[in-house]
Amino acid sequence: MKKQSFVFGAVLLSLSGILCKILGAIYKIPLANVLGTQGMGIYYLIFPIYAFLLTFVSNSFVVSISKSVSQSVAHNDNLRAYKIFKASLILLLILGCLLSVVLCALSKIIAKLQGVDNSYLCYIAISPAIISVAISSAFKGFFQGLQNMRPSALSQIIDQLFKLSIGFTLAKILSKKGIMYATLGALLGVTIAEIVTMTYFVIYYLYFKKRNKNFFTVNIKEQVQNQNNIENKTNSNPKKKNKGLFKIMKEVLIGAFPFMLSSVILPMSLVIDSFLIINILKSQGFEKVFATGLLGINSGIVNTLINLPSTLSIAICMTIVPYITYSLSKRDFKSISQKVSLAIKLNFIISLPCVFVFAIYAPSIVRILYSMNSVYELQLAGSLLAISSINVLYLSFLQISTSLLQAINKAYIPVVSLSISLIFKIIFEIGLISIPSLNIAGAVISNAVCYFISTAINFYYFRKYINIKTNIVRSFLYPLFSSLIMSLTIYLSIKILQNFVSYLLCNLLSLFFGAVVYFIFLFLFKTFTQEEKSSLFKFKSKRT
Repeated sequence: MKKQSFVFGAVLLSLSGILCKILGAIYKIPLANVLGTQGMGIYYLIFPIYAFLLTFVSNSFVVSISKSVSQSVAHNDNLRAYKIFKASLILLLILGCLLSVVLCALSKIIAKLQGVDNSYLCYIAISPAIISVAISSAFKGFFQGLQNMRPSALSQIIDQLFKLSIGFTLAKILSKKGIMYATLGALLGVTIAEIVTMTYFVIYYLYFKKRNKNFFTVNIKEQVQNQNNIENKTNSNPKKKNKGLFKIMKEVLIGAFPFMLSSVILPMSLVIDSFLIINILKSQGFEKVFATGLLGINSGIVNTLINLPSTLSIAICMTIVPYITYSLSKRDFKSISQKVSLAIKLNFIISLPCVFVFAIYAPSIVRILYSMNSVYELQLAGSLLAISSINVLYLSFLQISTSLLQAINKAYIPVVSLSISLIFKIIFEIGLISIPSLNIAGAVISNAVCYFISTAINFYYFRKYINIKTNIVRSFLYPLFSSLIMSLTIYLSIKILQNFVSYLLCNLLSLFFGAVVYFIFLFLFKTFTQEEKSSLFKFKSKRT
């Protein structure tokens, strides 16, 4: 069985994440044109609730399972790694079914509280997806714990392809019946895509089991025999045979709990947005249709673009936890320091240029990607995107610091920091959105306050508990200078090309030239050390 290096795994997940975001953009841009801002507003009333429920069965368990499996493999205990997977699969299936039933049962109540009564059908349509995601999470955690990122990477692409093809097709067909039915079609596409992704994981697991029989039999044969001998001596009652499995289920649930708490807070803020924003705007005299449209611009356009760069940082985060856990089990502190330093550097390299591009060229980006008939909506989306640009940096570091603190068993810190920031977000949101001249911009400013506070708290404890020496010049200043030069390149390219080519081609070519210049200057500044350069292309194989 092969294990992948940290960077290889991160790059693999990052590349799949980039492709998925491209596919997501291909999907959401024409979807926004089919649904309109009102339809996207309804879509982003439903999706935060769905995403919130997923936090109880998705990434928190993936991280926890991968961490536990990685520890077991590090101690050559394949039997326990397999039992962790089996127990997790059963546990997540139960939780997924429970949450799906709860969402269906409460769909009418939630829809009424949000101010769009007939949206309850959309909740019913998307509820089965929770079960599929829960089952997929068990497989993801198992394979990532084995330091095999391929299944997770490919599953992302499969999931996005089916969302794109089926979701858009159903939305287009059902749009003839109205906006609500079009939104229902898009959400049905999510459910179908998750079912297909779950099926892929089952097939991949059966293939993996067939190709790696030693992992399940030869390497653990002696462990099974010894354990059976102990059980035969101590447990004469057949009812006690599953006791070990239930014990592991309990351990997995307890292990996932701190990750769950920190993972649930950001989706919770979106849920709060879905209840607060429209109702506050309506109280200020805005019509429901217009208020829903403003939510659609903020959540469906601005937040979608701001979250694009975070795909890469999420990939780094998902990859680094099992690797640090494995290194901690081996007491390889040098390897931990190298991985953490490189992860931080990669996050700055990813986020800083995006901050500059969104801050300076937001109107052009919105105009290129979204076809809106309303000039007001275009201008508003561009302004909100520019204001939100700093959130790319905050969100990126928030994610990596949270993952690193979780990896060293300090998961309660992100929970506290995010909880404090969420309280401030609610206070600012209620106060700022209520100001007529700000309205939806108040939500954007509140998000920036939320991310800043949680990032600052995490940074303090991150420096306190993780004793690493990060080269500020290489990790931060070089990407910053390269981003400035990139921005100047884009500006000059637009000035030169705008007289010769179309608006779309001019901007695309300018962004391309800017990206090329950015990476050239990263290379000229020698941002990566020789050791880091070699690790970027390193693939380590190891038999277990």
